[in-house]
Amino acid sequence: MLIIVITTLSQAYAQPDISQVSVSSSLLRKHVFFLASDSLSGRETGTKGQLQAAFYCTREFRESHLIAPFRLDSIRGSFRQTFHFTISEVALFGGMRTYGTNSTTYKRHELVPIPLTATDSSKVLLGDNVSGLIIGTDLKKEVVVVSAHYDHLGRVGGRTFHGADDNASGTATVLSMAALVDSLAQQGIRPRRSILFVLFSGEEGGLLGSNYFVYNSPLPLNQFVCDLNVDMVGRIDDEHRKKPNYCYLITDAQGKELQKAAEVANQQSVNLVLNRGGYDVENDPKQYFYRSDHYNFAKQGIPALFFTSGEHADYQKPSDTADKIAYEILQKRATLIFQTAWRVANQE
Repeated sequence: MLIIVITTLSQAYAQPDISQVSVSSSLLRKHVFFLASDSLSGRETGTKGQLQAAFYCTREFRESHLIAPFRLDSIRGSFRQTFHFTISEVALFGGMRTYGTNSTTYKRHELVPIPLTATDSSKVLLGDNVSGLIIGTDLKKEVVVVSAHYDHLGRVGGRTFHGADDNASGTATVLSMAALVDSLAQQGIRPRRSILFVLFSGEEGGLLGSNYFVYNSPLPLNQFVCDLNVDMVGRIDDEHRKKPNYCYLITDAQGKELQKAAEVANQQSVNLVLNRGGYDVENDPKQYFYRSDHYNFAKQGIPALFFTSGEHADYQKPSDTADKIAYEILQKRATLIFQTAWRVANQE
């Protein structure tokens, strides 16, 4: 594994106030509608639809002038990190994991990482993480990770699970944040710390892509300041039907300073109601903190903060479509996440 070495400068950089800068609503909509389209067939890891989504995200990172952090060899860089896995049945709910629709329950599988020396290559499938880096100024050796998963459940029983909220909404947020950071950089405004944008596949099969990433990172893990993870930020749950301007912040003990940074960023920008809802405690019955990609960073001792809007009636159903996303609220949440990342990337 080739490690990227980022040197640092002693010069300090004063940052202008960008607290009123927002993530583009039109970009968010564009990304969600493409990623959740029928043409990508639900973006299941290891399928053509997932690969098409990876190519799309790669192109967007390249157009945002990010640096490709992975290495094909000593000269060529890549935005994609490919990992290998196989498929096995999940022993749950009577022998198989199930995801229900209103009338039908479908069988699912889990993804299992395997060594590259697997004897039966016919069972080996490929997944792809996609990542891009913007290098900071005087604190460039310190890296803020902003992540989301872009995979979903694919096609099951002849029906496409579109995954507009889960997690085209989070993917669109990360892609749009990267574009905004690039726009600021073109004006000479760069973060003090570096920012690594990462999009994982294999999340639905057991956080597989993020697990592979932390053990095969293009940067030393001790350079990671934190992970800000975005998963399902485009809908409104039952608790907030009458008060939709909210976002859940979920973390553990080592992420409390991140939570405070998000609260300050929120007060200075979009003023959402930041709920915890009991989801950031160890006895949370839904165990949200352990169910998305930030958990693999937290296990490595890297502070993590999880942004989500919670579950809804279309969660993991074919009816999770792009037309049901609350785009005005999605823009506010995406802006909150951007402002949090910018604050963490620039604070002392």
